[in-house]
Amino acid sequence: MLKSLHIENFAIVDEANVSFDSGLNVITGETGVGKSLIVDALSIALGERAFKDFIRDGYPNAIVEAAFEVKRDELSKLSHLGIETNTITVKREIRLQGNSRVWINGQSHTVQDLKELGDLLVDLHGQHEHQYLLNEEHHINFLDRFAETDELKQKVEIEYQNLATLKKEFQDREKTASSQHEQYQLYAFQLQELNEVNPQPDELDELEKERRILENALTISEQASALYQQVEDMDGSALDRLNYIITQLEGLSTYTGTAATFLPEALAARVTLQGIADFASEYEKEVQSDPHRLSEVETRIKMLGRLCQKYNQTYPELLLYWEEIRSRLDKKDDPDWSREELLRSIQQATQSYSSACSKLSNQRTKEANVLSTAVVDKLNHLGIPRARFQIEVSQDEQENGYVELKGRKIRGDMTGMDRVTFWMQANPGEPLRPLARIASGGEISRIMLAIKSAMSGKDGIGTVIFDEIDTGISGRIARVVGTELKALGHHHQLISITHLPQIASLADSHYRVEKHIINQRTVTRVKRLDESERITEIAKLIGDGDPGETTRLAAKELLKQED
Repeated sequence: MLKSLHIENFAIVDEANVSFDSGLNVITGETGVGKSLIVDALSIALGERAFKDFIRDGYPNAIVEAAFEVKRDELSKLSHLGIETNTITVKREIRLQGNSRVWINGQSHTVQDLKELGDLLVDLHGQHEHQYLLNEEHHINFLDRFAETDELKQKVEIEYQNLATLKKEFQDREKTASSQHEQYQLYAFQLQELNEVNPQPDELDELEKERRILENALTISEQASALYQQVEDMDGSALDRLNYIITQLEGLSTYTGTAATFLPEALAARVTLQGIADFASEYEKEVQSDPHRLSEVETRIKMLGRLCQKYNQTYPELLLYWEEIRSRLDKKDDPDWSREELLRSIQQATQSYSSACSKLSNQRTKEANVLSTAVVDKLNHLGIPRARFQIEVSQDEQENGYVELKGRKIRGDMTGMDRVTFWMQANPGEPLRPLARIASGGEISRIMLAIKSAMSGKDGIGTVIFDEIDTGISGRIARVVGTELKALGHHHQLISITHLPQIASLADSHYRVEKHIINQRTVTRVKRLDESERITEIAKLIGDGDPGETTRLAAKELLKQED
């Protein structure tokens, strides 16, 4: 319920504070005083588009603030917006410079959050777009409230969640199995490739060494030959000179023990030199220039190098990876081990969900006929005779739909399998059209009033606003409309802008919008009327100009009828 509305610097309203009560709240005033500005301001406070033209000339901003009170049992539908208290304050600032700003209970929010909250708090009918009932997405909620399908919906939701969980598990498993299959195919290809190359431990290092020798075979041979000649093969070689030295040491050893101490080292040096000579002789014969072998070595090195580059690994890492994929392929599991079992569970869950959807759909269809009949009766009572109103409960076939009925695949979600649309024909001879395409103005307001009256307060919206619901009606029908508003006020807080005394006289709270000139500027004020002021205001609505005794008596009679 809307408790209060605060407006600053909004169009010709410099400042206004209005407190609203439960029941039927009526706003009256002369044409052009700004009655609709109250609705405009509230619409902006509820997330409608804010134009900078709304800012009062000469001011940097305009502010609209509204306070609501909701019942404790209605808080659950607001929890996703972080609202946990039954008192809600929304504030909107429109600025000449920069974007507008939004606060909900003192916390900064987006306009979209505000719009979503507004749709849940207020239903506004008339010249504005904030019309909850005209949004086809909400029609199913209205029908469910009227049909009292909570238990059936809860069953559908449980079954849907179970089926959705199983389907997701199946999709995940299929995806995993497919991914594993692709991975194992890759492993098999890689294993075949590595097996064909057959790299060996330390092979690359050994090949690099062999290539270095083959590339330098001529130099190595020349150096080995020169070494052999210097050590043993030429006159005056190192061995010849060392043998001469040993002979001299042996001769001196007969005369001095000091010479004898050098003999072991000299003999060992001769053994070492002989080893060097033997190595040089053999190595010269071993290392031969072999272009064919060099080509083979280089080809093998390139092959192993390409593998390392392809797998982005060093040679030792490549050998480990080879062993790893061999092991994985040996130990791979069958990814379809639970496939049939899971498919059976999905089929059972599909049957349970489809059955729950069917029961819910039957209840909706049954109650849709009841509600349609009630709305038509209300429309006839409200002065729209021979109107037709129809609630269509339909289903959409979908290739991968969750619901299976009589061989058909039908789209399904947490709300069931139905799409609900309100259709209306206001005038004979016209076709039925979706409610959202019905003409605007007083006619659509009466249609909304008829629907809400038929709903008997089951639509879950706390505050309903009718902007000039009296357009195009008068006399007896005006009183009927007022009576319906009064009755609807037992289930909702009603705020109605009207020109008709028949409606104004039925108000639980009556407000007058007045225009004044203050400091040579036009300002609008909103005044709550007492009993005496109500008589005067209703008399003005009855007559033309200042009320006389006759119109005052008529006003009192209308108020008396209300009592």
